[in-house]
Amino acid sequence: MISLFKNWYLRHFSTPGTIEFALVLLCIFLIVYYFMWLVGPLVVALCIAYCLDGVVRFLTRKCYMSRTVASSVTMLFFIGLSVSILVFVVPKLLQQGSQFYQTLQSISAQNISTEKGEDFDSIVTSNILPFVENLPDPLPSMMTEGEIKELVNKARLALISNVSNIFNNQIMPSVVNVMSFLVYLVIVPIFTFLMLSNKSQLQSRFVTYILPSNQRIIHEFWPQLTKQIEGYMRGKLIHITIVSIVNTVAFMLFGLHYAILLGIGVGLSVVIPYVGAVIITIPILLVSVFQFGFGYTLVWLLAVYIIIQLLDSNVLTPMLFSKAMNLDAFSILASILIFGGLWGFWGVFFSIPLATFIRTIIVNWPSSSPVPLVQEEKK
Repeated sequence: MISLFKNWYLRHFSTPGTIEFALVLLCIFLIVYYFMWLVGPLVVALCIAYCLDGVVRFLTRKCYMSRTVASSVTMLFFIGLSVSILVFVVPKLLQQGSQFYQTLQSISAQNISTEKGEDFDSIVTSNILPFVENLPDPLPSMMTEGEIKELVNKARLALISNVSNIFNNQIMPSVVNVMSFLVYLVIVPIFTFLMLSNKSQLQSRFVTYILPSNQRIIHEFWPQLTKQIEGYMRGKLIHITIVSIVNTVAFMLFGLHYAILLGIGVGLSVVIPYVGAVIITIPILLVSVFQFGFGYTLVWLLAVYIIIQLLDSNVLTPMLFSKAMNLDAFSILASILIFGGLWGFWGVFFSIPLATFIRTIIVNWPSSSPVPLVQEEKK
């Protein structure tokens, strides 16, 4: 056992500088975990700077601007876009979110009706009953129409209760906490501008005073890490924007209630593959069924929604992300479980970027010798 651990240690930490680099990563994780309330503006500003740095580099190369001027132009554009979103989109989003939250809270154990005045549980029961009657004997005689309706009622109440609890205990407190830190509106743009304009100086200080003294590991490992993270964050931002706009427009064309809220929710769900799509589909189904009932409008709405999801997964995602950036299903679900347990809602929201960060570290970590098992699998 000791020799096994020794061989593992020599294989992964014999390169000069790897131990110091591992300690730096561990310290950064502990600081973010325990002092997020203190370093939160820096983390948010760093994420925004990663997304905007490509625009700054483009302006410096194509328009021959200095780094400071390019950063100023980029920040002015970013602030103008952010103010436009705050003025035209956020109030409507908050209004629909408040209405949807109050609707969930107001639903009691009493039965409800669709917008057309039809009894919801009776409609679902009438659609399930023919299927049960065609089952082989003695299954049809074991379930009456009243029992089916009672099961539908219990399932509906449990589903609404769970969705309401998610909004009440996870999403709404997180949004309120974020909105309470209005100081972010001033501090984050300043930090972002300083990070963009003084990028070279800040990186030089980081390399000199924080990262290991072995410059070889920095020049070979760190650029790959930052490049992949920057590409992922920029691509994911474009991904969220396109999906949000397309779904919002589609829902508005159908006249669906809470169209902006649900459309942006679908866009944000792409941050959490698999799980996000399932979670956001539940409120979409609830709102659609309560508003339209079981009719052709519901069928067409779901068909358009499924087509958009297929185009997203088979066309848009491959265009924005290379295969190297994709994670397997096990890694995605494991990251959602682990980071969700550590940081709650925001841990789930940022689970894939964090998993990508860890994957990049593992793949590019310096090793003194190849692992035999990997060679055997490749053969």
